[in-house]
Amino acid sequence: MKRTLAIAGTLLLAACGHDTRTPVALGTLVVPNQAPWLILAPGPEQVELRGLDDTLKFLPDPPLATALEAQLRAGVQQDYFPNLTIACDEIKAEMKVNTDDAPDTVVLELSLRCTINASGYLSTHQYAVAPTTKVAAGSAEAVYAKALGVLLRDGAGLVAVKLDADVRASRPGTR
Repeated sequence: MKRTLAIAGTLLLAACGHDTRTPVALGTLVVPNQAPWLILAPGPEQVELRGLDDTLKFLPDPPLATALEAQLRAGVQQDYFPNLTIACDEIKAEMKVNTDDAPDTVVLELSLRCTINASGYLSTHQYAVAPTTKVAAGSAEAVYAKALGVLLRDGAGLVAVKLDADVRASRPGTR
């Protein structure tokens, strides 16, 4: 009897926990690292979704910075040249839903700072993007978790376009 009550109490406490984080698989966004010239500092451990009745917390796996780094590397790879290094930090990511104006739209506010070292020429750039995707209002937490992968892929693509332009502008002979 005591054992049953202990198990029931544990389950009840687990169900009431306010700090639950939903794992989000981002493995499809990561490819093997073939370009160590682009490095991202660790980013946020979790991504929060605000604007719903409850704030949802997602735990990206692999970490957000790892998936973002792989996507950026793929987007800038074609303009790589010898003696190019890119180091990014100050990664911020937050998902939002505006339930009043657009309850079926989720936005990812993604920002980071990158320093480009092109053969000794240094430049630092701040990037901020806000990709959106449609999610039916009132969807389950798993649907919003899946949206994080889509938003991160799209957001990384938008950052990569801007980063690629800055890499090309810093190329020796173009400055």
